[in-house]
Amino acid sequence: MTKRIRVFKKIFVALSALSVFFVVVGVVDSFVFESQTPLRSVCANKGANGLWLRYYWYAGKHKSTKDWDDMLERLRAYQIKYAYFHVLTTVGDGTLKMHKLENAKKLTAAVHEGAPETKVVAWVYVAASPQTDGVDLSKASIRTSLVREALWLINECGFDGVQWDYEFCANGDKGFLALLDETRAALKPNNLISVATPMWYPNTLWGWNEGYFREVASRCDQLCVMCYDSYLYSPRAYAWLLSQQLVHVTSAIAQANANAKLHCRVLFGLPTYEDATLAHRAQCESLINSLRGLNNGLEAGGTVRDVVEGIALFADYTTDSAEWKDYVDFWLHCSHSAASK
Repeated sequence: MTKRIRVFKKIFVALSALSVFFVVVGVVDSFVFESQTPLRSVCANKGANGLWLRYYWYAGKHKSTKDWDDMLERLRAYQIKYAYFHVLTTVGDGTLKMHKLENAKKLTAAVHEGAPETKVVAWVYVAASPQTDGVDLSKASIRTSLVREALWLINECGFDGVQWDYEFCANGDKGFLALLDETRAALKPNNLISVATPMWYPNTLWGWNEGYFREVASRCDQLCVMCYDSYLYSPRAYAWLLSQQLVHVTSAIAQANANAKLHCRVLFGLPTYEDATLAHRAQCESLINSLRGLNNGLEAGGTVRDVVEGIALFADYTTDSAEWKDYVDFWLHCSHSAASK
């Protein structure tokens, strides 16, 4: 037993050292990469961007008039067409953990009046089993409960649509496709069905391949690719991976639209949060680096720019004033295209 413990300790020390090595390499690379790759705008903004907002609005935690006025001003000023308000999670039977009808009606009415160009979308986090409160989408009864909740959010609460954030959705998951089919059948044509997706990855090491992106795109109105938590510590590797999202995801959507005569569009979710985890390092997965990768992808051969609607920031509550300025300078506006960051 003692010998086994020593072996485990050696393995732990080796892994810790390797982790530190990658972090150091990432920090060094961030300085080199930024100096080699000045940030510029490719003038691709269409005024149809997204923003994820936390559940505080749905839960009624924001009380002051200033909070509400500031939120509505951000939606207007930053050209947010899609506001994804978190309505918290579902539980194992497919029902919402929290039903806040009056708060939801106040929220949707306020945005419809104060930011009329913005669609108010219910962001629904659905955990996959066997996680705590996870659901099994192979069960029709679970999918029926989820669709019923989507109808409640739209018909009773006043949301313009729903965003299914099903994590972690395995590549090729048939149950999720069935949920999308049943959601579309139940909702009205003008009700938005948005899907928060993982990234495309080479050889489907993680995330989805083009084929599954195509299947999902043929069943919804919008994809929001969550371009973060990549487990990459090198800014240039992360920027490359993000550029590949533009190529592969837009190609898949274009094929889906051509085959089904649909009009699915995509937004690319870019990170503005600082939390350090194994999957995320802010010096690598920053708004600046993600915009570098986005710009490279927009100019890459094979990218279908027509299906790109905009970008979505994750999240409203983590974006500081400097990041909002970068967003304005290097995404909303084109006048700083020669500037470097």
